[in-house]
Amino acid sequence: MARVTWKENALVSIKLRDNLYTIGQMLASPTMRFFDVANKDGVWHSIDLNQVKPLFQVFVGQVVMQKLVTEKIKNVSVIASRMPAEPRWIKPHINYDGGCVFKGGKLIDIGVAGEIETTEAPVIMSNLRLPEDREIIENCELTNMWGEQDLSDRLCRYFDKGINRDDLKFEVFPDLWDDREKLRPLTRRVPMPSR
Repeated sequence: MARVTWKENALVSIKLRDNLYTIGQMLASPTMRFFDVANKDGVWHSIDLNQVKPLFQVFVGQVVMQKLVTEKIKNVSVIASRMPAEPRWIKPHINYDGGCVFKGGKLIDIGVAGEIETTEAPVIMSNLRLPEDREIIENCELTNMWGEQDLSDRLCRYFDKGINRDDLKFEVFPDLWDDREKLRPLTRRVPMPSR
């Protein structure tokens, strides 16, 4: 893997496993957006990401840059998305009652440029609830950082089975989905033995 430095709106080739690559777009550090595009060799050309469905954007750890990113995409025929970053995120509440360390969450706004720290972001909704806030919970990402294994698991499952979810939401919002058993094993986003 090549050493790649963060540059806002730069595109990177990401190796998920042998014969499966996708594209990530660096937003405000450490946010990266992923798209519904994949190939077998990580060689990219003639793609306008404005015409490709975005899958999600998440905070990624440095380990993602070190272990999944193979190179910056320099081919000018690959065009970065101009879509603004999603400013709304779910900041999970700390759970002191045992079990998962997080339960429930609040909806915050870090700004389109990601200029506000999650600890200082204005709160839009202080306590998301089911079923009334289901759409928000399903569509907004958790502020928890992603590592290379859980990110690879989520993207591989999407490209293999068409399922695009953060399995940690099974723990943070236990009543969100009822198909946990059908999806086992869950991604490495969920700690053992809950997987």
